[in-house]
Amino acid sequence: MSYSIKHIALAAGIAVGTSGAAFAQEITVSAWGGFFEETLKDVIYPGFTEETGISVRSIAQPADQAWLTQLTNAARANTAPADLSLVADEVLIRGQAIGLWATLDGDNIPNTETLVDGFAKADDEGNLYAVGALSWYTTFVTNTDSSPDAPTTWADLWTRDWDGKLGLTSNANSGLMEATALTFFGGYEIMETREGLEQVIAKIAELKPQVQLWYRDEGQFQQSLESGELAGGLYYHDVTMLSAMDGLPVVSTFPTEGGILGDAYWIVPRDSEMVAEAELFINYMSRPDVQAEMARNLGIAPVAQRDTMDLSDEEFDSVGTSGNVIRTQTEIHLRESDWLPDAYLEMISQ
Repeated sequence: MSYSIKHIALAAGIAVGTSGAAFAQEITVSAWGGFFEETLKDVIYPGFTEETGISVRSIAQPADQAWLTQLTNAARANTAPADLSLVADEVLIRGQAIGLWATLDGDNIPNTETLVDGFAKADDEGNLYAVGALSWYTTFVTNTDSSPDAPTTWADLWTRDWDGKLGLTSNANSGLMEATALTFFGGYEIMETREGLEQVIAKIAELKPQVQLWYRDEGQFQQSLESGELAGGLYYHDVTMLSAMDGLPVVSTFPTEGGILGDAYWIVPRDSEMVAEAELFINYMSRPDVQAEMARNLGIAPVAQRDTMDLSDEEFDSVGTSGNVIRTQTEIHLRESDWLPDAYLEMISQ
């Protein structure tokens, strides 16, 4: 993989492609707000500007559903609130279904070749419309004082005595359904029908006597796990590892079936006038050295192939895994969105 942008020359601080057309001097990039967006703006994006002469105007975007609504309304007015946006899997799929994303030229983003398989998204005609940006993992986390022996499999949720101190998210799309399907039903196929989904929910219902907290507030779970009020549950691997490095009695374990992978993608709104510049940006953000810096500074799991990066084993293990992966079946959750979330909450409340 080349670490420089293909066929791009620099002239007077403005990037010029092989066609000789000058690129714009600024692009607008949106991402989730707070520490995440601020770190991208202050630490990651300046390297792109230094290499291309294109400055990045970084803006914070709202929660996924609100941002999708904003993107949809902007498309109706033939405008784009940003030239690039970082979107989670659900927004990616829903936006693609209604034609919100621009088509990208894969030849202008050669660094996709260094990404893990599946992170260059193309439609049925082979048109590229999204490129993986980053990932994160949800794992089996435990308090080492309450549970000295780390779990090895998701089945340990069911087979070990947790003294009624488990914490599980109340969201149906947390990945627990997929972990249950893989562990007890041989794979995701059972989730293709409502009858199968009901069987998976019924299996999760067996955990209820062991569950103290069904949470939506992630901070509440984290504090309860660190204090020992909870013995274990599902939570973010990177956050748990940071707590462990701070000396707190917690550990994150990737079960043999895999950690639950969440991912986000770069998309270009269809009405952006900066598609060429966006392709330069995506190509830069896909570079293994940039992916490694994002892992170090943001704690995200990189989407570049492991052997292309200079991350130490300790650095890589703190954010990800080379082992098995459980993928949330987002299309199933979207297809069953009029029923599945309510059925899951009903199981919890009964």
